[in-house]
Amino acid sequence: MDTPFSDIVVPLDGSPAAERALGPALDLVRRTAVPLRLLSRCFPDERHAVSMYLTKVAARCGDVAVATTVVVRDSIPDAILDGLEPASLVCMTSHGRSGLARAVMGSIAEALLRALDRPALVVGPHVTTPAFAGRVVACVDGTHESELTLAPARAWADLTGEPLWLLEVDPPRAPFDDLPRDAIEGGHLVALGHKVGADGWDVLHGKHPSAALAEAAADPVSPTGLLVLANHGRIGWDRIYHGSVTAAVVHHAPVPVLVVPAHASPGGRAWDHEPATSAT
Repeated sequence: MDTPFSDIVVPLDGSPAAERALGPALDLVRRTAVPLRLLSRCFPDERHAVSMYLTKVAARCGDVAVATTVVVRDSIPDAILDGLEPASLVCMTSHGRSGLARAVMGSIAEALLRALDRPALVVGPHVTTPAFAGRVVACVDGTHESELTLAPARAWADLTGEPLWLLEVDPPRAPFDDLPRDAIEGGHLVALGHKVGADGWDVLHGKHPSAALAEAAADPVSPTGLLVLANHGRIGWDRIYHGSVTAAVVHHAPVPVLVVPAHASPGGRAWDHEPATSAT
């Protein structure tokens, strides 16, 4: 089976929240047979205790062979970056902080996403189905950064055997607006859909894009297994002013989110070049 990654790395910090990433990671390992690694940061005097913790977590992974890596570093994001191979997939949780506190203080997940040159799978606090059972949805908004989701979404749709859909959120319609705006608004989506071989597309209308996308992902009529969003890379006060659609979707969505950094390398093996191959 062709896979868009060579191995899966799950960063753990000893908390149950971080261990929620194990469900989706194990599902992907069973689908692809790529190696799974558990990784933790520690200070020098913690190495033995952290190694024992990872060994215990690995023992709970059943039939999956698990490697463990302990990195001695002050910075958790730097420790994770040190532990990655060129085509590793990071599968991690977001601990759920939201709103202004998150924008000001940031989070380990967001700091890592700003540093990564590849997509990462983020499991938010409300994920209820880790099995990727449903369509892969690439979320676009008319920007160049959002179109970076297309190649990864196509690769993941092929990996999971699920349909690929494109979604865009536009502002609510004005009262008594009966013009055929979906056809007009969807013209660009149709072009993008033909470009990547999408199975369908839709234009949603909502004041808050993150709420509209999370609601669409929870729709039982059109099951969604994965959302693919671009992280536009705003930081500091610009991020506070504009907010972060991606962070809000991760916080509320019932499915994992593949986050594509704005600075993702367009020539990375996982997205445009020959994918890694793993026998199942």
